[in-house]
Amino acid sequence: MAKIGEDVSERLDIVPAQLRVLVTRRPKYACRQCSAAVVQVHAPEHVVPGGLPAEALIAQAMVAKLGDHLPFYRQAEIYTRQGIALDRATLGNWVGRACFHLRPIVDHLRERLICADRIFMDETRAPVLDPGRRRTRTGYFWAVVSDDRGHGSTSPPVVFGHSLEPVAFMPSIHYAPGRGAVHALRFLEGYCGQFVQCDGYEAYDKLTKVDRTEGPWTLVHCWPHARRRFVKRLEKDGSPIAEEALRQIAELHAIEKTVRGAAPDVRLAARRTLSAPIIAAFQPWLAAQLSRIPRSSKLAEDIRCTLPRWPGLTRFLEDGRLELDTNPVENQIRKIALTRKNALFAGHEVGAENWTMLASLIANCKMNDVDPVSYLAETLRALLDGHPRSRIDKLMPGNFTTASSLAP
Repeated sequence: MAKIGEDVSERLDIVPAQLRVLVTRRPKYACRQCSAAVVQVHAPEHVVPGGLPAEALIAQAMVAKLGDHLPFYRQAEIYTRQGIALDRATLGNWVGRACFHLRPIVDHLRERLICADRIFMDETRAPVLDPGRRRTRTGYFWAVVSDDRGHGSTSPPVVFGHSLEPVAFMPSIHYAPGRGAVHALRFLEGYCGQFVQCDGYEAYDKLTKVDRTEGPWTLVHCWPHARRRFVKRLEKDGSPIAEEALRQIAELHAIEKTVRGAAPDVRLAARRTLSAPIIAAFQPWLAAQLSRIPRSSKLAEDIRCTLPRWPGLTRFLEDGRLELDTNPVENQIRKIALTRKNALFAGHEVGAENWTMLASLIANCKMNDVDPVSYLAETLRALLDGHPRSRIDKLMPGNFTTASSLAP
């Protein structure tokens, strides 16, 4: 028989992740002719000195929890199926030690972030275990994002999360809630930019009254947050007024879609030509609807909540760098919320802070198309090998390409 051709088919298979034991041998040397001391190379530094985990294993545990939303107890179950006995407390201890070494990276992220011209900001609940009271107390994770890709910038986006626990200044008497403006002001200390893009939460209003050299911050409000009120009203009441409001907001988003990624001057020109007339007619139309509906109605309440935010909602008509939405930070908040849903709470305040550190680094990796496991493993090795603080910028996710790129 002579071969006249062949048929080739491909099927997707999987090779399960494998755990291996790394063996380090350090020979000892001594001179047979004299009494010189025994010579041996120093043991390499590790996150857990003399301990079991390699840096890649710790990086995998960190990304599995904060990137893939797998609590430590679920990870421990997976390792058990592979014949490795690791409990969640051990995994948590390893990750906590790694966070200690990663702190300079997160500090440098914040230094970069406060130099941005414009940031996005949002917050979400962070239950933290309070053993003394046998229940959890509610802190808040504050997420802050600098992302200028919407107007064509090639600068690496930066995400920084900050954990703010409610603080009792005097036991059981004075209590500073985690969503208070004092926390936003505390985090924004040193931020020299002008714009803060946020939702309509009233605590942000105090940012416009801060006395600083550059002048108070300017708030840019989010159209999707305003839109949600009318969506809810249309779904519950079938309101034609809400339907018309949604139609006009949809026109704004359709225009914005055509200039996504364009230069700021191109975006601004399109907005002033196409979006400004819609905005000019939309506000008086909304105000006029208040005279047509009962003042006590939910729709009237929605309109009254929207109109005072009009200066912030229309700020995008003044600067092509600004966005209609806060999607960059909203996307990060959703990921934090998913981890919170699966993990239920942070075990203690330090754990909550570690949570935000890792969420920040992993988010920056994803936004810069960097594999977070490789990044964290190689960065930990670089830090343990004494990477100089003067060159910490080389360890940022946006600058990571390969292990060799982290060489001092």
